[in-house]
Amino acid sequence: MTGLTNWFLLLLGTGVLFVVWSWIPLERLDKYWPWNNQVGRPLLNTLALTGAPAVYAKAMNTPYPVILVPITFLITQYAVLSGRFQKKEFFIAGWVMVLTTLLIWFWFFLG
Repeated sequence: MTGLTNWFLLLLGTGVLFVVWSWIPLERLDKYWPWNNQVGRPLLNTLALTGAPAVYAKAMNTPYPVILVPITFLITQYAVLSGRFQKKEFFIAGWVMVLTTLLIWFWFFLG
């Protein structure tokens, strides 16, 4: 697969993942998953919205993968921090997202 086709599929897949992921009613997870709080939700969002594109990019040897870092960071930041009005929850969720993102990209580039 060429680099341009690979990037097109990666960006299209990331967009579709973001839209489909936004349809999941996280409030309903409270009954089934006890970690649905300011730590668990950002962790799950970051793993899905940053981890999945990173795994695809690594598996397909996407050229210039550093371009994907700000794209996934902004998408994940919007998904994790939108709608958080309490300062404490916003702070905790933000740090969970940043640390998880750093670990994912550390694994990507050095793993």
